[in-house]
Amino acid sequence: MIKTILVTGANGQLGNEIRAFASHFPTLNILFTNRNELDITDNDAVKKYFLENDPKVVINCAAY
Repeated sequence: MIKTILVTGANGQLGNEIRAFASHFPTLNILFTNRNELDITDNDAVKKYFLENDPKVVINCAAY
């Protein structure tokens, strides 16, 4: 079973580091989003994203 992981703030320093290691985990479906793809301050957008992608884990790398 492939687990889906959502990484927000994927273009930041931490998000980029996680992206660099993602290829080492081929059994995971890792979704990387940035502010343009998913505004985490928009409740409706977040609900819609979760319904469409069903992530089991969220790693929030978004920063101010």
